[in-house]
Amino acid sequence: MKFKIDRLSLFLIPIGIAINFIGGQVALLLKLPLYLDSIGTIVVGALCGYLPAIIVGLVSNLLNSVSDPITMWYAILNMAFGVVAAYLSTKGVFKVFWKTLASALIFALIGGGIGSLMTWVLYGFDFGTGVSSMFAIPLYEALHIPKYLAQFIAEFTMDIFDKVLTVIAAFGILRAIPTRFLAKLPFGHYYISDEELALEKE
Repeated sequence: MKFKIDRLSLFLIPIGIAINFIGGQVALLLKLPLYLDSIGTIVVGALCGYLPAIIVGLVSNLLNSVSDPITMWYAILNMAFGVVAAYLSTKGVFKVFWKTLASALIFALIGGGIGSLMTWVLYGFDFGTGVSSMFAIPLYEALHIPKYLAQFIAEFTMDIFDKVLTVIAAFGILRAIPTRFLAKLPFGHYYISDEELALEKE
């Protein structure tokens, strides 16, 4: 695990934070039952490694906590997305579309699984006040299942859709980056074929 930051990664950190902010604002403005606030974290993790991605995830949530203080506690999830993205990058996951799409399940397990547990604790072992409660409460009332199970099902299901769109957006961004730029990034070589690398050196 390369816990280091080079100059180019320092340049990409605020860009990743901005992408997270824009994605989150788009979801709010369109009133989508999604978050879209971790695209930048995943992209920076895939290109720059663990520490830059952790910083993007942490700072993104700290900025959002200015208007919604409880968001600060969920920073651990955004940071985890960055660590997982960096690891998956080393395995070539984001080079193949279907593998990228499948990775949404891993991110959803973190966001929906751990996230639902955090919501359950933070809100006094009851439903939260976020978007997921719009689905969890009717689910609980209609099926009479335990409250936490309703919260988990609601958050995990919602997170699946959120992370599918998130990884597709991240995949598109990664594919759009020129080889010359990738060659300068810590994890950029994972996205460059030997032929492309040879051409770049000529």
